[in-house]
Amino acid sequence: MSIRTIIAFVLSLLIQVGYPLAVTLIYRRRTGTRWQLFIYGALIFAVFQLFSWLPISVYLDALMSARFTSGWGAFLWLMALALATSLVEEMGRWCGYRYLFPRGAFKLTWHNGIMYGLGHSSVETTLLIAGLTFIHFLAYLALNRLGLEPLARSIEASPALITQLKTIANTSWDQPLIVALERILALPHQLAWSLLVMESLVYRQKRWLGFAVLYHASIAVIVPGLARLAGFFLAEGINFFLALLSLGIVFKLRLVSPEE
Repeated sequence: MSIRTIIAFVLSLLIQVGYPLAVTLIYRRRTGTRWQLFIYGALIFAVFQLFSWLPISVYLDALMSARFTSGWGAFLWLMALALATSLVEEMGRWCGYRYLFPRGAFKLTWHNGIMYGLGHSSVETTLLIAGLTFIHFLAYLALNRLGLEPLARSIEASPALITQLKTIANTSWDQPLIVALERILALPHQLAWSLLVMESLVYRQKRWLGFAVLYHASIAVIVPGLARLAGFFLAEGINFFLALLSLGIVFKLRLVSPEE
């Protein structure tokens, strides 16, 4: 058991939980945007991802990944899953703009779109990703404290499961920090997608929704694909420049979006 890895896990969890909430609180204080919009974004993510598509996609990925372990088959499956996930997520966002915003008498403005996106991103990070990181942390502690071999014998683990347990037990200190970095870089993407979807209703042009889906799917393919091929450091380096592009989209759309 490595003290550095334990510290990295704790730091990663603090960043994953604290970062999106801190950004939201600062934004709320400076703009006075309503918390109801944050709740709308959180609700949409829960309905369209957390409790519906996410379990289905995990099952499909486990089923198909066994068939496509490498080569073009694995890449095409990654593209298909990324496109389906992006379509479901952005259509959910569109439904929130279309049906929840009128119910709360909220206008389709840049500030409201940002708060809506913050709600979506915050729930994804603090509940889903941080939750998985916490479970990984507990498993790491248990495996290193109890010992892998006695635990594997007690549960009669299969060779495949033993391999997975070894991977968890040998988690290096940089892996939790990479997850935290990825979540920091994910926030600009979420805000850009949120605003692109909003523009499809502002201008009554479906192409904006298409832009959001394609941009989302592209990032969902590029970053994990590079991580598999060349490692996490190169993948997150490219992700950093993509996050800058997303920030550029966010501020560019502020210039063209109507305000209250």
